[in-house]
Amino acid sequence: MRKILISLLMVSAATVPTLAAAQDSASARRAARDQARTERQSAREDRSSMREERSATREERTAPRAERRAPAAQQQAATAQQQANVDARDPRRERMVGTAQGDERRAATAAERTVRQAQQVEQRDQRQATYQAQREARRNAGPPPISRTPQPNTQPPPPVTSRPTVAPQWNSSWRNNSRYNWSRYRHRHNWLFNLGFYYDPFGWGYSPFSVGYRMWPSYYGSQYWLNDPWQYRLPYAPPGTRWIRYYDDVMLIDTWSGQVVDVIYDFFW
Repeated sequence: MRKILISLLMVSAATVPTLAAAQDSASARRAARDQARTERQSAREDRSSMREERSATREERTAPRAERRAPAAQQQAATAQQQANVDARDPRRERMVGTAQGDERRAATAAERTVRQAQQVEQRDQRQATYQAQREARRNAGPPPISRTPQPNTQPPPPVTSRPTVAPQWNSSWRNNSRYNWSRYRHRHNWLFNLGFYYDPFGWGYSPFSVGYRMWPSYYGSQYWLNDPWQYRLPYAPPGTRWIRYYDDVMLIDTWSGQVVDVIYDFFW
């Protein structure tokens, strides 16, 4: 019995340190796990705090843009305006728009020119018909009567003084010279022959004059001279004569006697 007790005591004495060591090891492991758990919890809290800070920072940055952001309709209008501005600055679009506008203006100008030319031709035809009827009436009635005072459908008397210069010599054969083809030249340069309104110094109206008739001096004053006959493909006037305009007719006048030396009816438009 004694031997058994001694054996138990010896076993017990040997087991106590082992148990104590095991308990210490378990306590150390629990402490290590608790510390690791604490560290992980702290790390999670730190990460969560950092996420919250980043989110707050992001909200602070985006908040002003959100406040400045226009509604959808305004944003679309702004985008459309920006596109329009880009298109307006596009040189190709500017050229296209400018070309289209230029074509429209040219077409409108051409149409106006056509209408204006048609009106001018119609007015010219009416004037020519009127002048032709008046010329036929004058031709049938004979030369205008002589009057000492200016009166409609009259001619002044011949000069009472002797001629100071030699009478000009004139040959109407110039009309056969191709250099003086004023009709063809007028067809290509009709604007030169459109001199506009004619001011009658007496206000009598048109009365045709033929070669040999005398005109009152007021009709061949310097304001009616053609200073450059070649501009109308007319031969230059010899000394003592002048090419003048009389309504739509052109006349070569002897400036001393007022006598018509040559005449072209319906010369101007």
